[in-house]
Parts: sequence; C-alpha cells; structure tokens
Amino acid sequence: MTIVLRDYPPMAQDFMNREHEAFALLLNTAEQALLMGEPALPHLQALYEHSVHHFAHEEEEMQRYHFPPYPVHKAEHERVLGLFREHLTNFEATGDVTPVLEFLLETVPDWFGQHLKTMDRVTAQYLFQQKGDAA
Repeated sequence: MTIVLRDYPPMAQDFMNREHEAFALLLNTAEQALLMGEPALPHLQALYEHSVHHFAHEEEEMQRYHFPPYPVHKAEHERVLGLFREHLTNFEATGDVTPVLEFLLETVPDWFGQHLKTMDRVTAQYLFQQKGDAA
C-alpha cells in the first residue's frame, strides 16, 4: 500500500511533516524495489536509518519541552524499531521477500496512519503550544 502523505492532515510542526514525507518516500521506494525484484536491502536500510533519526529527533523535542507522555511515545518508537530490525535481519539472512513485503504493505501503513492520528498529532500540538512552529 503506497503511502501518500497528502492523505493525512499535516502536523503542527514542520520538521515532523518533512520527516514524515521522507519516510513515505523511502517506504514506497523500498516497496517498489521488492515488488519489482530489484535489490531492496539498501532501500530497507535507508528506511530503517531514517526512522531511527526521525524518532530520535521527535524524542529530543519531546524531552526539550517536557512532553508529559514522552515515555509512552518513546516506547512505541522502540517497539516499531524492533519490528523493523526483526524484518530487516530476517530479510538479510534469508532473502525471503514475503514477510518483509507484508510488513511494508500492511503493518507499516496501518501503524503509520494510527501513529500520525494519535501520538504524533498530540505531540506536534503540544510542541506548537510550547514553542510555535519552529523546525
């Protein structure tokens, strides 16, 4: 399932919008590589690395502005990164496309939509109230 970011309402923080757009592009590129039988590992690694950096950036902002539910949001990031690592490791070890493709086509888009509508929306609004819309 290709993610089209304009299908989701924008966040109150520009940095989150930019990083979510990059995530969607990387996810869609990795999906296409897998579906077309092209080398996908570099795309999957880039998606994972982007996620690590994006989550760290969000967490840094949450800590800087003392976001009360920070531990819950951070735990969700850690859970998702664990799933990414598990699928990446399995793909590297076996070359089996099916589990990683299912993860990217079904699990990640469902999670992404829910995460944006809930945790990220609340976080972005809190940050906006604390600092305004600064990158």
